[in-house]
Parts: sequence; C-alpha cells; structure tokens
Amino acid sequence: MVTHSHGFQLEIRNELSGRYRRLVYKCWSRDNDLGWRENWPDQQKDWSFAMSLFHTFFYCNFHTGYGRVDTQLVASWEMKEQCGDRSKCTWVVKKDGLYLRHWKTLFYSNKYGNERWNEYVQHDNSFSTLL
Repeated sequence: MVTHSHGFQLEIRNELSGRYRRLVYKCWSRDNDLGWRENWPDQQKDWSFAMSLFHTFFYCNFHTGYGRVDTQLVASWEMKEQCGDRSKCTWVVKKDGLYLRHWKTLFYSNKYGNERWNEYVQHDNSFSTLL
C-alpha cells in the first residue's frame, strides 16, 4: 500500500513591517524536524517533503517583536485546493498575525479567443493573530 506522495512544499514568508521585523520560528512534524530558522522581511524558507495520502501536521512556534504564535499547520490534499497551488502552501507572517496565502487564477484571452494566459493574484486568509 502506498502511504506517501512526493513533491509538496511548505513555505513560510516574513512580511513583517514596522520596528520589530525579525521572525524566528521552529517547525516540526512526526517525521521531520525543520529546526530553528530566522527570516528578515521579504525572506522566505520552503521545505519539500513527502505528504501522507491523508494529511501531514506541522507544529510551529513563531516569535516576533509583536508576540508569538504556537500553532499547528496542516498540509493535506484538501489544503492544496485552499492554497490555490497544487504543489505548495505559503504561510505569511505579518504584523497582525499568520495568514494562508491563496493564489487565485485569472484567465485572459485575446479578442479572437485563440490565445490564453494565466495571471495569479494573491489573496491572504487570516489564520491566527499574534499574542
């Protein structure tokens, strides 16, 4: 029986503004300890991992000058749809909390309808506030 599928990424982005802009965090799952990381504004870190057919739980401690969040991030096949990307979920830390970034796909075509191109627009959904 196959229990894992490869090729999924978890990304954490620092989009803090203001005086306290450093982000320190640690994430781990049952199978992986991602260790302590430090990001400055506009930096990101991503990890590739094998995801269970059902779900993978990551537990994370986020620390900023504005507060901290201890939370559980869930990576699952259903979450891929919420993220708007079939291979990556992006979690964004801002001054007022933690957000799940959703990419909406807009389709365009020329006036004849024979050329199409995609444009991806970001939309952040609030997940948790900093304590």
